[in-house]
Amino acid sequence: ILTLDNHIYNTEYVIVREERAEMHFVAGAKCPLGERDAIPIQELTKRPFILTEKNMSYRRLMDERLAELSLEVQPILEIGTTNLICPLVEQGVGISFLPDYVTQQDVEAGAIVRLNVADFEVEIWKQLLYHRDKWVSPQLEAVLEYCAKREFTE
Repeated sequence: ILTLDNHIYNTEYVIVREERAEMHFVAGAKCPLGERDAIPIQELTKRPFILTEKNMSYRRLMDERLAELSLEVQPILEIGTTNLICPLVEQGVGISFLPDYVTQQDVEAGAIVRLNVADFEVEIWKQLLYHRDKWVSPQLEAVLEYCAKREFTE
């Protein structure tokens, strides 16, 4: 199992590899919010959003965290793939909430900016696991070893 979700720990699983994935709200480089030091989450939720589908891992966790604050966002568009979200954010269509490894290249290119949102954090983990009691074939073991050595972003 390769997950991008909240941290999973269960004695029935062997964790081959895990690392925390940093998350940020992002906007197009020309968005004036990018110049601000600390944006209140209440202000940000009033903006147009382009998000992944409602129950996808980090979107679900973002929605749950907003609900804890009695807040929600009404996205103008929900898409299942981040490859389509980043270009729309870059064009200034809306704001999104994405893992840093997804946005890193666009941030480095100056196309989008990570927003500094005050008092809002969602913990996301990338984990590679398998069931402790299941047989691991030599082929699967090779895949696990290969994945354990590679960057999760590749």
